[in-house]
Amino acid sequence: MNGLPDYSVIDISGSVLSANYDIGRPSIIGALIHTTSGTNSIAWLTTGAATSGNPASADYLIARDGQIYKLGAPGRYPYHAGKSRFTIRGITYSGDELSSLLLGVEIEQVGSQIVTWQQNQALAQIIVKTGIDNSWRWPYYLLGHYEVAVPMGRRSDPQGFEWGDFMGQLLAYARASNVPGLG
Repeated sequence: MNGLPDYSVIDISGSVLSANYDIGRPSIIGALIHTTSGTNSIAWLTTGAATSGNPASADYLIARDGQIYKLGAPGRYPYHAGKSRFTIRGITYSGDELSSLLLGVEIEQVGSQIVTWQQNQALAQIIVKTGIDNSWRWPYYLLGHYEVAVPMGRRSDPQGFEWGDFMGQLLAYARASNVPGLG
């Protein structure tokens, strides 16, 4: 991709318990960015959350080294927004509605760790590819989990995420992919 890293995607969607997902996803209109708070993120997002009684997952998990894991299967959406509310294009959505409309991406991170350069690049790659696949125009609709969680302050992720660094990476990937609307 014009000199930018192309991170491989490992599809593990077949190992995600169905309790973490629902069927019938409409068109994805943006992305909701999360950070994990542990190191065994794959196990938690594929089975642990469901067996704990709090089913949750994501469409993608990005490991510390930038490795991308695809958790979401076509036509299904993960429960990832939780108790949430946000107005998009004049319509207020909540909970599962937001989970279905927004791509859920978890970035593996623990405590005060800063999201790595590789994770930023992998996230930019996912967002640009999803945008192209769903005919998004620039600028993209990107939110942090903290922006939609209710009550306000219930969530603080993505933590250790430098929005400016990420937006630079996103712009580089978008330009390399000739995303419409960049001008």
